[in-house]
Amino acid sequence: MFGVIPAAFGEEGRVEAIQLHYAVEERLAGHCPDRSRFVALLLAERPRLSLATDDPDARRFDVRIRASTNGKLEGELVIAKRDGSADTRNVDARDCRALVRALAVVTAVATDLAAVDAADDAPHQIATHDDGAAAGDRAESAERVAPAETVDRPAESPPRRSPRGPATVALGVGVGTELVLGALPRPTMGYRGYVEAQRSLGVLDGGLRASLAFARAQLSDTSELNVFVQTWTARLEGCVGRRILAPLSLEGCLDATGGAYHSYSTGVSNARNDVRPWFTVGSDLRIRWHLGRAFHAEVFGNASYVPTVYATVARDQVGASHDVPRAIGEIGIGVGHSFGGK
Repeated sequence: MFGVIPAAFGEEGRVEAIQLHYAVEERLAGHCPDRSRFVALLLAERPRLSLATDDPDARRFDVRIRASTNGKLEGELVIAKRDGSADTRNVDARDCRALVRALAVVTAVATDLAAVDAADDAPHQIATHDDGAAAGDRAESAERVAPAETVDRPAESPPRRSPRGPATVALGVGVGTELVLGALPRPTMGYRGYVEAQRSLGVLDGGLRASLAFARAQLSDTSELNVFVQTWTARLEGCVGRRILAPLSLEGCLDATGGAYHSYSTGVSNARNDVRPWFTVGSDLRIRWHLGRAFHAEVFGNASYVPTVYATVARDQVGASHDVPRAIGEIGIGVGHSFGGK
């Protein structure tokens, strides 16, 4: 991915074409901001930058992001100058979005022609003064402070903006299967589908998720009456998540669930058919493995409190029954797809 950005700095309005190359290690592509996001952050730092055509004679800025062996992410900025030399600057972070923001700031500072010219000119200006050790000391001092003095002049540097850039919202859908524990007469597999919306909040993600679920189990030892219990539920969750070790993310949620608790018999034609309201409040934890930029697999668990519990009893010679406990839960797996940028 290449692009050329002309930068105009200084009172004389001089323009330099800058080649920009942005690359992310393949296994990190699913949760790192893409090139367009990096350019947006760079423009927030240098509003006068704009895309232009390629210029083979321009300085080239290579931005690379890769995983490190110590669990962190490494960012590298390599500046290829016109004379063939190169400068390298390194940044590391545990969160890819924080790393990309830091690289955007470092890149913006490196594109400041005023600072570059001051650093190049300072040794030549000092050489015109008197010889001796004193002149050498003054040269070293001037070389250290000259770039800072040039950058701070308001006439040559545009006002800084927040590096956060535009807020991003990602929509997503997913399906999964879960082991339902406690709510039904025996542990059984249920099914869940959801839609969600997530927004980047710095290093965290905030989001809402709405889901529908179904599960059914037979009451034990009721082969004659065939008593079944099933739940149809809708759940609303508020979540906060964060990227951890690439390519994984961890998410915690608080939720409320409502629906119907239905018990019935298929063995007797005139048996009771009870449909009762169902409500729980709880929390869940979710670990996602991001597969590329849009897909993910996940493992999740939920623990909930049941304010109103029910008892289901088979009124035959067996008299089997099931009482819903106050604490229930689910453990599940699923897959999902997201729409929107990071």
